[in-house]
Amino acid sequence: MSGAEFDRHAASYDGGLDNPVKRMMGSSADQFIAVKARWLLRRETGLRDGSLNLLDYGCGAGDLMRVLADLGARPNFAGCDVSEGMLAEAAKRWPARHGPSPALAAQHGARTPFADGRFDIVTISAVLHHVAVAERPGVYRELGRILKPGGRLYVFEHNPRNPLVRYVIARTPIDENAILLDATEVRHGLLDVARYDLGTEYLMFMPPGIGLLRDVDRVLTWLPLGAQYVVSARKVA
Repeated sequence: MSGAEFDRHAASYDGGLDNPVKRMMGSSADQFIAVKARWLLRRETGLRDGSLNLLDYGCGAGDLMRVLADLGARPNFAGCDVSEGMLAEAAKRWPARHGPSPALAAQHGARTPFADGRFDIVTISAVLHHVAVAERPGVYRELGRILKPGGRLYVFEHNPRNPLVRYVIARTPIDENAILLDATEVRHGLLDVARYDLGTEYLMFMPPGIGLLRDVDRVLTWLPLGAQYVVSARKVA
């Protein structure tokens, strides 16, 4: 994971909407992120009461945390990233109406400065496909280290089984070095380093910009053809 690679995209980062095909599916990056944020809020109802510590690992410009806050989430937010430029954007883009910006910290490769077992919830969204295959076990180990026993980890990734996803990723500048990974690889990688109870769901079957179709997505979470998937992992004590 190279911070410099992402620093050059930081100021203009728009969630991949420089790709015209993706713009046809939704008019803003937030519409795509909100699919994941709403899924999290349905799964983690405690996110609304301010009692949980949540880390967004590889947070980029902080968009997932910001959209979660827009939808009513009030955990103790923290974010980390290998890119100092992205972290600066995360602080800059955080709306004043949500109070102080999240606690933001630089990663050194996979490693974060956080203590063992610090977080109730860790999210890692569209990050692993940017990590070299040989370096992914280090990410899995770090995620397990900072998650408390009984804590929940949510890994959101682009689904390589979806042909439209492969087409878009191949034509998006920030994804020029991406190596997509299947949910099975994520599951095996997590279990190689810690004990988890695991589940997998698929998301984003319908264009995110069409709110009337959201219920279709909820019915199809079992079908491994959605544009995104989420591997959920509860750390076993």
